[in-house]
Amino acid sequence: MKKILALLLALMMLASLVACSTKQGTPAPGDTQEPAQSENAGTETPEQPAQPETPAEIPTVTMLTFTDWYKSGWEALTAYIDEHAEELGFRLKIDIIAGGGEGEELVRAKFATGDLPDLLQTYGPKWLDHNAGVLDQIVPLQNVDMSEYSQDQLEEGHYIYGGQLYAVPMDSTSLVGIFYNKDVFAAAGIEAAPMTWDEFLDCCEKLKAIGVTPLYYSGADTWTLQCITHFGFNEDVVESGLSYTEFWNEMNTNKRHYSDAINFKNAIIMSKDMVEKGYVNSSFLSDTYDMAQTALAEGTAGMYCNGTWVYDEIAGKYPESADKIGSFILPLYEKNYTCSSMPGSVVMTVACKDQALGEKVLNFLASSEAQQIYATAQPGIYLNQKVTCELPEAYQTLYDEMLKGNSMEVWQNGNVYHYGDYHIHVQDYLAGGMDIDQVISLLDSDTADNAKAANDPNWN
Repeated sequence: MKKILALLLALMMLASLVACSTKQGTPAPGDTQEPAQSENAGTETPEQPAQPETPAEIPTVTMLTFTDWYKSGWEALTAYIDEHAEELGFRLKIDIIAGGGEGEELVRAKFATGDLPDLLQTYGPKWLDHNAGVLDQIVPLQNVDMSEYSQDQLEEGHYIYGGQLYAVPMDSTSLVGIFYNKDVFAAAGIEAAPMTWDEFLDCCEKLKAIGVTPLYYSGADTWTLQCITHFGFNEDVVESGLSYTEFWNEMNTNKRHYSDAINFKNAIIMSKDMVEKGYVNSSFLSDTYDMAQTALAEGTAGMYCNGTWVYDEIAGKYPESADKIGSFILPLYEKNYTCSSMPGSVVMTVACKDQALGEKVLNFLASSEAQQIYATAQPGIYLNQKVTCELPEAYQTLYDEMLKGNSMEVWQNGNVYHYGDYHIHVQDYLAGGMDIDQVISLLDSDTADNAKAANDPNWN
């Protein structure tokens, strides 16, 4: 028995020694593991390098705008977005379509087919409602900070529409006037901008005498033919004794009609007088908006009636001519008003799958940071109250008149119901295809048709 106990004790001691040796790094018999390095060996097993994480893809938001609106401001801002996409958390891809009436039809077609971008720069929710009938395809903005803007201006410009914010202003306030080449005026012996209609006609005679087109018409782009007629409607508002809003409330409720707007009618007639007197380019029906810019910049034309955006484009294309361009209000009547138009709007469509991302982009576009980048590249009159820039003379002259109270919104902005293809009717009138009464009659009938289609009881 003693021998058996002794043998068991010996076996237990051996097992204890083996276990102890194993804990110290010596492999047990039959163990093929490599011995571990002791703490004092001076080297450690190298760690495997971490695999780099695949960078998250930066989401892209699409936007559509008109070619007339994609100028140096957008170029500067999109370049900034591209450079800071990772920091901003998005990219912005802008597609550009034709402007004017053609562009408007393209926008309507895209809504009809559902071929929509995430964001759209257009005339704003009022236009989308009454002229396109697609307000239900525009997303109200719940989380876009507009604290740097005047509430009154947001409502006046219809960025707030029906009590809801739908849009962010983009670009500067536009003012319509006569833009002229100062060098050409000097060559013709014209010492100052005309202040009366007779002085204006005298300018035309002097310009014609030196072989320069006095007043350029770009009839191939029919929308441009409307510009000279804007000033007539201003006089009708003034003579009515009503405010602009009150006047258009009557127009929009069938209490007042285009046939009542005598000064507006006369302005259209005066635009044809320019043709008949030989004061416009002979090929005005086929000449384009781009050709007008070239003619004014190069001095083959003395004057061109359009908005401040035309100065932006001339300054971009012909920087050497930018300082040669001045402006004045077309002096049709005793007191004259520049025509103003609020900046275009950027809205979000129902096609935007990530609306939080869409609002993130719009928050940036609305910010003073983005607006200042835009304004520095393209000086103008901006609604963001923190934006500052030095205005070129062609802007400043008209802006000074605006500050004096001598400005009024373009008449189209007052409409609730679309007035049809007025620009095409004006083209037909200038070409001799219809008379002035037909032009005015179509404005009234097209307005009435659209009001009736909307079931407005004022037209029933």
